[in-house]
Amino acid sequence: MKIHQDRDSQGVSIASQLLSDRALEAVADLPIRVMELGTGCGIVSIMCALARPQWKISAVEIQPDLAELARQNAKACDLQIEILHNDLRETEGSYDLILSNPPWRKLGSGKMSSFSSRNLSRFEMTCDMDNVLSAVKRMLAPQGMAILLYPTDREADLHRAAEKTLLDIIAQKQELGKKAYTTSYLKDRKRA
Repeated sequence: MKIHQDRDSQGVSIASQLLSDRALEAVADLPIRVMELGTGCGIVSIMCALARPQWKISAVEIQPDLAELARQNAKACDLQIEILHNDLRETEGSYDLILSNPPWRKLGSGKMSSFSSRNLSRFEMTCDMDNVLSAVKRMLAPQGMAILLYPTDREADLHRAAEKTLLDIIAQKQELGKKAYTTSYLKDRKRA
C-alpha cells in the first residue's frame, strides 16, 4: 500500500506513528467509534483501521485538498474511513476514542513556511490547544478517552488547558528521540 502526501503540506513524521501506536496499545479491537481531529493525509486513521478493523473511524480535516487526499488514501487501502472536510470547532458527534496530533506551534514561535498548507498544519492558526480540548470535551462519549500528542515543551500548556476544559489527564508517556513528545490520555472529569 502507498500513502500519498501533499508536498506543500506537513509530511508524515514519527509523531504519526507514535500516536497510532499509543491508540493501538490503549484500546483493543472492539466495535467503538473513533474520531481523529486534524487527519492531514489520513495516515493515523489508516494505520489504526488496518490494525483495528472493528473500529468505526471518522476523521476531520479543515483543508479541503488534504481531506480529499485522505479520502483517496483510505480508498486506495480499501478502508471505510469517514473523512469530513470540516472545522473541528464545528464538528459534532459522540466518540469512544478521540485522537489528535494537532498544530503545535503558537503563532509567532517560529519561521513560517512559504506554503500556507504547511503553516496550517504546524501553527495554531485556525485552532489552538483550547479549541482542540473544547472539541474533545464536546465529542467525547461517556467513559470515552482522548489521546493527544504534543511536543514535551507544551506539556504545561496542556495541563492548564485541560483544567480549564474540565478534562483530566489520566496518564502521560514521554516519547524521547530526535524530538521529545508527550502522549497524553484524557477523560471527561464529569463523566469519568
